[in-house]
Amino acid sequence: MILMTEDVSEKNVIRKKNNGCIIALVMLLLFFGFMLYAMIDFRNMIHKDWKRFDDERIAKVEKYLDMTIPDEVTPVRFKWYSAPGDGTCFNKLIVEGISDPNDFIDKAFSGADIKEITPDNEMFSGICNTLYEVSEDLDLSIEFSDVYERVSTKKDERIDKYYIGFSKTDSGYCAVITCLNDY
Repeated sequence: MILMTEDVSEKNVIRKKNNGCIIALVMLLLFFGFMLYAMIDFRNMIHKDWKRFDDERIAKVEKYLDMTIPDEVTPVRFKWYSAPGDGTCFNKLIVEGISDPNDFIDKAFSGADIKEITPDNEMFSGICNTLYEVSEDLDLSIEFSDVYERVSTKKDERIDKYYIGFSKTDSGYCAVITCLNDY
């Protein structure tokens, strides 16, 4: 009988060890699952990449870029990055279906101080390079025919620097808009 008690006790010890291992494994999986969820959630808070737009997304894009997207144009792609901790946001937007760049500027940035950058301006090639990099990041490779700049300082000490480039397409113009918000 003592032999049986030892056998049962040994089985209980093995069962308890197995249960402990299973519990530890489940806890480890829960921990890593939570960490993965937190990383994905954090990434979604500091990064947006949209190719489809509904009214809610258009409203967010307009808020991020401090502009109005005219009804006759179509947003194609939007990327938004926020650098954690320093208050810097990078916005990139492509819209198409523009019939006239000046009309688009007037509607999209009503009342804003926007100046055209001409090819003889020393800043033209630098701005075109920036816009070209933005367009490549948005999976588009284009040449810019018209380039504009908007620099605004808001009363809350936020500085926004915009570059807007237009390219002729078969159906009119498309625009690449990039904005750096720096707090």
